[in-house]
Amino acid sequence: MSPDFFCYVETGMRTIVGEAEIKTEVKRSRFIGRSFIRSTPDEALAAVKTLRASEPGATHHCWAYRLGRDGEQARYHDDGEPQGTAGPPILEVLKKNGVTNVLLVVTRYFGGVKLGAGGLVRAYGDAAKRVLEKSGLKNLRWMVEAEAEVPYPLLGTFESFLAGEDAEVTGKTYGEHVTIRLRLPAAREEALREYYAALTSGQSSLLILGRDFR
Repeated sequence: MSPDFFCYVETGMRTIVGEAEIKTEVKRSRFIGRSFIRSTPDEALAAVKTLRASEPGATHHCWAYRLGRDGEQARYHDDGEPQGTAGPPILEVLKKNGVTNVLLVVTRYFGGVKLGAGGLVRAYGDAAKRVLEKSGLKNLRWMVEAEAEVPYPLLGTFESFLAGEDAEVTGKTYGEHVTIRLRLPAAREEALREYYAALTSGQSSLLILGRDFR
């Protein structure tokens, strides 16, 4: 496990790299942890419903999700396990790692031996932790995508500015002017606007195409 696995990211957004599945066994009970990338409650609940239908023989499908930019939408379900022994420890793993837009489902096939409340909390929490680690974590930044028309003589100067602002040029179109499509951190949007206005003496406009996490 990487040293910063449990570090919370205070800026931007943290989510998983990809969906994953793990399997563990505790006193003959089999636990299957699965991660899903979802962005709305409806999407998350649909994933749980599909999983239930695909594995009707499972004893429990316990889950938790955190959604939204700051994980403001959070929900869990014990699915028949003693109250607070399954859903909350799964949700706690999501909270502790600061991840969002993630659904974790831990499926249990009962093995005949009761684990007790403490044992269940540990088993579900461990399965959630393992599948989240296998999924990998990535930090996303709030980015701006923009389009700018630049006269040919100013192209080199403008590109040098972009390089210093951690911007990525995603496309160029050559015509009467060079149309540059770019992406940069939203925190640098105002600097881009001011520089572009000064560079073109206010004769050209900067077009903001959108903002999202990347």
